[in-house]
Amino acid sequence: MKKITKVLTGAALIAAAVFTVGCEKKSAEAQTIKIGAMYALSGDKAAIGNNIMRGVDFAVDMINAQGGVNGRKIEIVRGDTQGDPKVGRSVAERLVTQDKVNAILGCHQSTITAIAAQVCEQYKIPEITAISTVDNLSSQGLEYFFRMCPTNTDYVEDQYLYLKDLEDKKGVPMKNIAIFADNSNIGQELIRCSRILAPKYGFNIVAEVQYSGGTTDLTSEVLKIRNAKPDAVLCESYIADAILFTKTLTEQNAHPPVIVAKANGFADPSFIPATPGISNGIASVVEFSADFPKGKEINDKFKAKYGVDMNGHSAESFTAIWILKTAFEQAGSTDGTKVRDALASMHIVGQFPNGPKIILPYNEIKFGDEVIDGVKHHHNNIPATVAIAQIQNGEWATVWPFEEAAADVQYPAPLK
Repeated sequence: MKKITKVLTGAALIAAAVFTVGCEKKSAEAQTIKIGAMYALSGDKAAIGNNIMRGVDFAVDMINAQGGVNGRKIEIVRGDTQGDPKVGRSVAERLVTQDKVNAILGCHQSTITAIAAQVCEQYKIPEITAISTVDNLSSQGLEYFFRMCPTNTDYVEDQYLYLKDLEDKKGVPMKNIAIFADNSNIGQELIRCSRILAPKYGFNIVAEVQYSGGTTDLTSEVLKIRNAKPDAVLCESYIADAILFTKTLTEQNAHPPVIVAKANGFADPSFIPATPGISNGIASVVEFSADFPKGKEINDKFKAKYGVDMNGHSAESFTAIWILKTAFEQAGSTDGTKVRDALASMHIVGQFPNGPKIILPYNEIKFGDEVIDGVKHHHNNIPATVAIAQIQNGEWATVWPFEEAAADVQYPAPLK
């Protein structure tokens, strides 16, 4: 009897062990995949950060409604950088060491992105930036950092290609260029790239107008532009400065015939409502426009949910979440090194597996190495490019590349 009891006890133990393992397996399968999202969600850049997060949340809701990643839901862990690099470092450390995220998406400001990239490299956690464009982010030899968006050089070169096409294909006079940029890293990048690219395309820089971000008066800067009489102005500003610049142009009766912004504040959803009747004709580099045919279905659903069209930032963050989802699936794991390897070997053409079309101006996603101005860059999205849209009748209309344009360019810019 005692022997039978022992056998029964052993069987019970085995059954209990099997039950425990089964529960642990089920529990592990039920765990979420955590992605840290690092953006300014408070402070003077909160409008940008919260707009970006709409794209993140929209993608996550779509993926989770389809069953998640191999049955596991994606969980977004927000990290508010407040637009402050010092805060950004502590946020990155907290996301990795305390929240135990499996990847980081961020940031908006390139200075904070660089800090987060170093933290991710230290802990072997993949980071994708969907938005930070400063070139040297990808020239540090980092193995866990990936840039989905074009580099700053790509953005600025497309601005100059647009000006050259206006001259060559539309007969628009184009010789003298003015630059309007703040003293941030991204503003200085516009100046640096312009000094290289303007002569390459046969243009002269007749004014480099710099200002301190967050200023309350741009009168003297606008007068410098007006007095230089440029054929075109290239500009780079965050949202508050972009609004002030546009209002000051009207106040000072300055009407540059062509204005092309490098997105940022000019492409923010709040820009057109804040400049009613005075921003028509301003053009901008865009990573997305509501009139992109391949993005219409996604944008219609997005607008129904949030009441605004997608813009470049929300469309790029939406796309980056789908990239991470695909990488987790291809890796078959959340291990940082395996996910990094999946990102490095990824090649998506046209449409995500079991997901939406690529809604950005390019049709492929493939991370690789490239040389920019003699410097090697690692894990850039090589096919990435942009389009140009112009504000017409209070709405963005894609005007370049000309063969894919939804509308003709309005020249000169009416600014009314």
